[in-house]
Amino acid sequence: MAMNLDNSYIGPYLQDWLKYIRESYNAEHQLISNGNEFCIPYSGVQVEMVRAIFIISNSFHIEPYAKYLAVHLLDKYMSCLFWELISSCSEVTESTMRQLYDKMSCQMKLVLASCLQIASKVDLYKTGLGISQIQDLLQSIDPERDYSKSSISSCELRILKSLDFRLPLCLPIHAVEIFLAFAELSSKHLIRDTCINLLDIAYLRHEEVFRQLHLMARGCEYDKSKRVCRDFLALEASAPFIGAAVVVCSNFFFHLKRKVVESLATRLASLIEMSPIDINIMANVLFTYAVDEEDFKRLQQRQL
Repeated sequence: MAMNLDNSYIGPYLQDWLKYIRESYNAEHQLISNGNEFCIPYSGVQVEMVRAIFIISNSFHIEPYAKYLAVHLLDKYMSCLFWELISSCSEVTESTMRQLYDKMSCQMKLVLASCLQIASKVDLYKTGLGISQIQDLLQSIDPERDYSKSSISSCELRILKSLDFRLPLCLPIHAVEIFLAFAELSSKHLIRDTCINLLDIAYLRHEEVFRQLHLMARGCEYDKSKRVCRDFLALEASAPFIGAAVVVCSNFFFHLKRKVVESLATRLASLIEMSPIDINIMANVLFTYAVDEEDFKRLQQRQL
C-alpha cells in the first residue's frame, strides 16, 4: 500500500522515527560486535525464493510493501527453523545436515505461500489473500500434494508464533517512502517507481550488491566469518541505509548534476547518522546492476 506521505505530514513524527531507527541499529550492531546470537540477513531465504515471491505478488497484484514483508517473514522464519532443527541434533554431520535441509525444503512451498498470505493481510486486511486463493496457488506450484485449509491455517499460526507475533516496524520500503517525502520527491511518481525497481534489485541481488559494496568501501573481500567484516552485517540489516541508497540511486536517472545527488546523500546520511560515502557507494553499486542489460529489460517489462 503506497503511503503517499508528504513533508508536512512526516515532520512531527520524523524525529521519533529516526530515534527508533538509531536505537534499533545500535542494538543490532552491539549484538554483532559482542558475538551474541543474531540473525544474519538473508541467511534463511535464497534468490529463487525471493524471485518466486515477486512473481506471485505480481500475479495477485500484491502491493510492494506486502511482497517485501513476505520476504522478511520467510527469511526470519526459515532462520528460526534452521536453528530449532540443528539444536535438536546430538551431533552435526554431513548426513544430519542433509536431513535437516530435506525437512526444511519439504515445507518450503507452504511456508512461502503462508508468508505471502500473512503479508497481504497485514497490508490490506479486507483484500488479503484468502485460504482458497492460497490453495489454488499451492495446487498450481505443487500439484503432487494436497493442501487442506487446516494445514494452511496451522502453518500461518506456526510462523507467527515462531516470530513471537512481531512484525518489522521498518522495512527498506518504509525508509524509501519517508526519505522521498523528506526530500519533497514523493509526488514525483517516476522517481517512486524507479525506487521500487531498485528495491527489487537490492532484494534479488542482495549478496552480490553487498560483496561489491564491501570491496569498494573497504578494499577487501566480504567474508562474514571474519570479525573485521561484521560491521557490514548491521548495514545489511539496516532498512534506512538501503532505503537511502535506493533514493539516491533513483536520482541518478533524473539529475545529471553530481552536486545535486551528493547533496541528497549527505542530507539523508545526516538523518540516519551513517556515512554519506557508504551511501553513495551503495547507490553506485545499485546503479551498475540496474543498467545491466538483463535487469534493465526486466525493469522495462515490470517483471522483476
